[in-house]
Amino acid sequence: MLGEIHLINSSEVLGMAYRKRVFLNPISLSAPSFIQAVADSSDEGTYLLGSYILIIADCDRRIMLEFDLKSPRQRKASLAKIDRLLKVVNEFRDAVHAEAALIEKAR
Repeated sequence: MLGEIHLINSSEVLGMAYRKRVFLNPISLSAPSFIQAVADSSDEGTYLLGSYILIIADCDRRIMLEFDLKSPRQRKASLAKIDRLLKVVNEFRDAVHAEAALIEKAR
């Protein structure tokens, strides 16, 4: 359906613990905005060299965040990094919703 949010979920790919790409804008806007997450399987904890990547893209801009799990220190840092990111994104979402409601109320 035109303008629908599109989701590509391919966690079933061999060797992947998690893989997902979600387009954030409706396709009708013609503005390629997406978030993509890739987490390799650690093969029950035996494989330490996997890729754990989060990509956020909006139009022509992209950022790629990597989360290294190779050592205890890197795992601790990566877990703290994703937790902080999620905290800020959730707080930002709340602020945007609150401001949107204020704008609607003022109209």
